[in-house]
Amino acid sequence: MSLRVFVAVFMSSFASATVHHLFVGTFSTHAIYALEFDDETYSLTLAANITTTSEHPWINLSHDRKSLYAASNSSYSYFDVINSTNVAYNASVPLDSNCSSTRAIYITSSKVEPYTVYGVPFGDCGAVIPADFSSITQNYTFTPGSSGVHGLALLPNSTYLYAADDSDNKIWTFGVDAPTGELTEVAALDAPAEGSNPRHLTVHPNGEYLFVILEEANEVGQYSIDWQTHQPVYSNVSYSLLPSSSNASTHWADEVQVSANETYLWATTRSRETGDTGYLSVFSLSENGSISEQLFITPTTTSGGSANAISPAFFADEFAAITDTSVGFVEIWRLLDDASNATAVAHIDLIDGGCCANAVWYD
Repeated sequence: MSLRVFVAVFMSSFASATVHHLFVGTFSTHAIYALEFDDETYSLTLAANITTTSEHPWINLSHDRKSLYAASNSSYSYFDVINSTNVAYNASVPLDSNCSSTRAIYITSSKVEPYTVYGVPFGDCGAVIPADFSSITQNYTFTPGSSGVHGLALLPNSTYLYAADDSDNKIWTFGVDAPTGELTEVAALDAPAEGSNPRHLTVHPNGEYLFVILEEANEVGQYSIDWQTHQPVYSNVSYSLLPSSSNASTHWADEVQVSANETYLWATTRSRETGDTGYLSVFSLSENGSISEQLFITPTTTSGGSANAISPAFFADEFAAITDTSVGFVEIWRLLDDASNATAVAHIDLIDGGCCANAVWYD
């Protein structure tokens, strides 16, 4: 049995369950929401409104889903996952006071021992944090005074970390020390064009391709990862995330993620104008992980506000959550059977003045 077939069979066992749970962060209110989604009835309901001491503009689940990590206002936070609808605060560590920003914006974690956590504010520095949040073991820097890093991604084996520098228009590569998780700078690569502004990025699970959201260009760029240097190499392949009729100056690209069975790539843009919509794009991926074709571009329900963050389900290719902050809601979108388009099949309003940032699937 090939690895791809095995993964598909393994994932199908998850899809037999009908009720799935998600956690959702917020931009400016002190809450984490727990949601329940029924994939037969397409109901999306609020399971819990969990009060916290800070807003959490980005959240991330640990490799074993027993911990929830969160970017907070001036710190990084760690919650114990009690069950599918509840988390409990455990610890936090403050941002480096020498950083050009004091607001944490992104957090991710390794799936390989020692399961190190990595966080960045929208600034010129980053933090390396042990899984128990006992301290910050390393504060590292990008370009002092000019960097504004907004997204991070690890190779599947966690030997290298990539950072999207929105303000300095670069993609950074860092080597990861296996015993400690600490970082060593390898290279900083300029984006394909001036003002492209890399925002978020994701590595294909096979470790051969890096997909980068170019925020101001409203594109997704494809990079191959050199197997010797582990640096990304631009493939001269990028796709617009807007229909030809849209005005690029009124939109800004947001997020990109690979689907559960590595069949599709999901990507989103937002509108800067509340009366306009953002857009969802889906691409088919080849066996080697590269983009085969852009399947469609379709408008999202609203502008998306600061969000329109896409989060594909890890148990099936066809579902993904999209968050909105212009109104305050979460939707579940489903690919049509022939993958020619996608539609919102479930919706829940969470209008609290600060929701919704990103969503993570728990089960």
